[in-house]
Amino acid sequence: MAEYNIIFAICLLINIVITFRSSPVFQKIFHSIFGGRRSTSPPTEEVDSLIIEDGKNSGPSKEQLKANHSSLIKKYLVVYLLAATSDWLQGPYVYALYDAYGFSKHDIAVLFVAGFGSSMVFGSFIGGMADACGRRKFVLLYCIVYAASCFTKHYNDYNILMFGRILGGIATSLLFSVFDSWLIRAHSIRSVDEHLSSSFASASYGNSIVAIIAGLLANEAANINDITAMFTGS
Repeated sequence: MAEYNIIFAICLLINIVITFRSSPVFQKIFHSIFGGRRSTSPPTEEVDSLIIEDGKNSGPSKEQLKANHSSLIKKYLVVYLLAATSDWLQGPYVYALYDAYGFSKHDIAVLFVAGFGSSMVFGSFIGGMADACGRRKFVLLYCIVYAASCFTKHYNDYNILMFGRILGGIATSLLFSVFDSWLIRAHSIRSVDEHLSSSFASASYGNSIVAIIAGLLANEAANINDITAMFTGS
């Protein structure tokens, strides 16, 4: 286990270094030390004054847009990372749970195929339903469906577990479609589309962090408690 902790720590350190390298903070430090290229475009103050003189509305200032984006991404990451953590927390132990219940490899394979098939079928149209009915509602629907899927893992009954796998496939389709579409729409409403790439980068980076943490926590929980504890926590 110590070897895996070292590997995780190295990967996490590399991830942090790469993320910092592409961050605005690094760019400011780099330009302050080595200097930057001179901009050939007019100063911002001159451009703003020309817009005002022409009678055009310049819209929200850069500071306001930055504040709007900061508030938006904080709210989004709290919800998204909690949802992602629940998925990472129990994912590696699904096969172990089915095996502990005494099912054959063939029966376990059928359960997994049912889950993947459910995700394939529902994933083809569930994003469009979210656009029509409301993305926030479908984010709440994800929480309900995923909780029900984890609840079925406490029963050593093949039919109940099959139903749970179908619910898990639906939840997976929701997790990897509804959250992204909601984030894109929220950026458009707040006129911060230029920050969309950095928002997805923050979400991806945060997802990798919670995946490592959830894996370590789940491993410790599996060594101490019953294997169903991960599904209860999810």
